[in-house]
Amino acid sequence: MLTWISENAKWVIYISIAGIAAGLLFMDMSALQIDKRPPVGTVDGEKLSYDLFDIRMRQIQSQQPGLSNEQVAKMRDDLFRSFVQQQLKEKLLDELKITASVYEMNRDLRTNPPQGMDQEPIFQTDGVFDFAKYEEWLANPATYNLPFMREYENVLKTIRIPDKQLRVLLGAGIHPSTLEAKYKVLRNETKYELLNAQGDVGAFEDISVLQSSVDSLFNAEPDSFYIAEDLAKVRYAAIPIVPSARDIESTHEYAKMLLAQIKEGADFSDVARSNSDDPGSAAQGGELGDYTPHGRWVKEFDSTAFALDSGEISEPIRTQFGYHIIQSLGKRIENGEEQVKARHILFSIVATSETIDSLEAILTNIKTEVDANKDFEAAAKANGLESKTSNWFKRGGEVLELGHISGLSSFAFFNPLRPKDNSKTSEVLQNSNWIAIFEKVDNLPAGSRNLNFAQPKIEETLKAKAKVNAIANHLKSHLNKIAAVDVLDSVSKHSVEKVIIDSVSASYEGYLPGIGYANPELYGALSSAKEGEWSGPYTSAQNAVLIKILKKSIPDEETLKMLIRDELSMAWQYGAFSAFNDYMRNLESGAKIVNNLDLYYRE
Repeated sequence: MLTWISENAKWVIYISIAGIAAGLLFMDMSALQIDKRPPVGTVDGEKLSYDLFDIRMRQIQSQQPGLSNEQVAKMRDDLFRSFVQQQLKEKLLDELKITASVYEMNRDLRTNPPQGMDQEPIFQTDGVFDFAKYEEWLANPATYNLPFMREYENVLKTIRIPDKQLRVLLGAGIHPSTLEAKYKVLRNETKYELLNAQGDVGAFEDISVLQSSVDSLFNAEPDSFYIAEDLAKVRYAAIPIVPSARDIESTHEYAKMLLAQIKEGADFSDVARSNSDDPGSAAQGGELGDYTPHGRWVKEFDSTAFALDSGEISEPIRTQFGYHIIQSLGKRIENGEEQVKARHILFSIVATSETIDSLEAILTNIKTEVDANKDFEAAAKANGLESKTSNWFKRGGEVLELGHISGLSSFAFFNPLRPKDNSKTSEVLQNSNWIAIFEKVDNLPAGSRNLNFAQPKIEETLKAKAKVNAIANHLKSHLNKIAAVDVLDSVSKHSVEKVIIDSVSASYEGYLPGIGYANPELYGALSSAKEGEWSGPYTSAQNAVLIKILKKSIPDEETLKMLIRDELSMAWQYGAFSAFNDYMRNLESGAKIVNNLDLYYRE
């Protein structure tokens, strides 16, 4: 056996790494609380280790290099949530006293080999996974002393088997009946051919809303406007990060310098590989594929490439992508069309650190003035900038105009474990497109209800409802004109007095223009409409419709029986899966979660 291990060390290492990665993520977190720094978060008072989180985050980033700051922040948030969910699951398993037996672990090893094993040559015969070889390997006691097998045993014991048991337990109450299956099949398979008359929403003017109506709705349905997460609003001054005239000229000069080197004998392809900012062609020595006809490249590039003689190299020319040095590798005529083969070196024009420093100096000046008690708006104006107020955003969210900016959440949602900063503004922050400074304007804690925050949503709801009512009344008053339309143009829709009439196919689980997709309004309309006559109007949140059912198709008895059998075979699995997910989601939403990511990361 030891000989076998030495001969297959590569495979052993591969499985070992995979097992350790899984073990680091899911092993008992309480055992890893070796760091004395504040936890990365807490779940119902239980700490989440920063050390463990940081190890796992580094592993993920090493596997996915080159991510943007925004992508890394999203990945970090997702990882934090996975830690929260695992902590909740471990607590639940402990409360339910769910454990994995040796029998269950052995059975899982035999019926569900670890991912990737079926592809390993040592377990294959004639290129096919040979279960007998795998069984022989499992039967050897030495197998279970291998480090990766000990790690995988930990995964089976703490995650895989208990997870299966928990899913079975939570899905035990799922007992789909034939009646339920038949109901679902009929919803899916009953088809309607109909005429649909919907209001032309754009032809109806918006209706103004009284403040008293807004107040009444807010007071009548306060729970509809419950704020689920902490929210913040900031005032900001921002400058777009664009190259200066000096940056443009510097890039041009650099391109000319490399062109001179090429003319003096430097190899074009070597220069392209080392200097081109076009990753797709740089690795190919700047080559842009095979012969290319006119019109495939941007105008400036296209005209220059076709104007060159074979082997000739252009002066640096500018396009929307930057400066290019182009070399023609030859021309040909094919099917009466001129084509050229070319290669290029791209020099992207970007804002230099000097340019960004000059922009930062402007914003730093605003910060200094605001900290000296000058009004933010006045300070921004004095420095030639406009002050704006952001949308409401949650932790990890963004200002709509600016996009994700690292450090904004840490500033807007202060963590009491961090040292207090007496400055009235944030540090100067930036992403790839903007550099900005922020001042807090307002915040709304989770669990609160706020009329000013809810006002736009309420106004939108009331305006939409008033418009829908107006459309419904319009449809009723023009029913005779609508009913007079019996034949529709096969290409275009028929319009009558702000009404669009169309011939459509629909089902309970399908889509009906004006009503929407698989919703209660659609079910109500199709269930109550009478075949052969116009029915309605039926309303949705955004429109109203009249419908005339022309034909209703129901599956025949044999087809229905087959579909019911198929539905029953899938219903338990789907129901158990949904029950598990719903239970865990509710468990998470009811937990008291503290997120301390901003203690360690700018986001």
